[in-house]
Amino acid sequence: MFKIDKKDFSDGCFSKSYHIIKKAKKILVWGDEDSDGITATIVLLRSLKKINKKVEYFIPSRELDGIGLTEKKLSYFLKKDYDTFVTVDCGSVNSSQIEMIKKNKKNIVVTDHHIPYKKLIKDVPYINTHLLSSKKFKNLSGCGVSFIFSLFLLKKFKVYDNFIESFFNDPLSLSLTAIGTFCDKVKIGGLNEYFMRYLDGILYNLPYLKEVHFDNDNICGLFGNSKTEGLKNPIVEFFISEKFDSTFYEYLKKSRKKSIIFQKNLEKNIKMFEDKNFENKKIIVLLKKDIEYKYIGMTASILSKKLDKPVCVIGKRGKTLSGECRFNGKRFNWLNILKFFKDYFENYGGHKQAAGFSIKEENVNEFIDKFNLKYNASE
Repeated sequence: MFKIDKKDFSDGCFSKSYHIIKKAKKILVWGDEDSDGITATIVLLRSLKKINKKVEYFIPSRELDGIGLTEKKLSYFLKKDYDTFVTVDCGSVNSSQIEMIKKNKKNIVVTDHHIPYKKLIKDVPYINTHLLSSKKFKNLSGCGVSFIFSLFLLKKFKVYDNFIESFFNDPLSLSLTAIGTFCDKVKIGGLNEYFMRYLDGILYNLPYLKEVHFDNDNICGLFGNSKTEGLKNPIVEFFISEKFDSTFYEYLKKSRKKSIIFQKNLEKNIKMFEDKNFENKKIIVLLKKDIEYKYIGMTASILSKKLDKPVCVIGKRGKTLSGECRFNGKRFNWLNILKFFKDYFENYGGHKQAAGFSIKEENVNEFIDKFNLKYNASE
């Protein structure tokens, strides 16, 4: 098997996180509302319960709350009796919010795989793929980070004697990690390649999936279309309770119908842009205010593959606009590009090949004009 040993966890962030989790009385796992973030949340919840920790979760609604440690919701949870926060698939750029947590004399562990381009807060353990010394962890998804953090905790709290036992302790978590890896489109190789061997496992570990026609081609829709309602996320609720009964079966049927509708609407969005001529554009920025937020990332991804160019699609998210930028080309970094225009954004973040931002409507046209002037001046 792919070997993981003690030296892979030699970074100080692991030992710091252990001491924080050890003394924690009540933990809040703070996730992200996409396939990677939701699977990461479930994996860590299952592991923290195995070490007998009192734990709950929150996944902010991307449309209503935004992404990451949003101040409004954080203020709400800081008033509750959680003494420890653990982020999954987010948190690396939320320095001001982390300072809020510290000022309220609460602890936080950040687990993430996004580029930490803002300042890091002293004495906070950042278990982030861009900061860890082990090359085995370099290209992990958010769920992959959640999984290796779980390995560390299960071994450290002596639930299992070694990392091999810990690795295979929960077939469902292993399959969920494969899904998070697959859906987040991270680079497949090394540990990620090993995770992908267990992608089919979800079809055998989870009742009813085949019956309602979920498979590896559309499994991302099950998790990606699970939207937070109030303070709960339906798919997380099913997984942490493991009540895969008739109610779950009905949920799967509804989710599959939503996935079909999503795909049809996505195809319509793609067709809106296919007739346009992008031959003279080096980097493409598209504004379509009537595209719902849930479609813009996939629209950008598909167009980028078809055109073999970097593509950013801007659509609506609640009362503001949001952009999702994609490109799998080597030596290309969307974050560096967005950083140049950061004064236009409410916030931004992501990876080199997949990044995003929010922007006020009154600023969007000036941003696009300045962007095209810099990158498409020969148009």
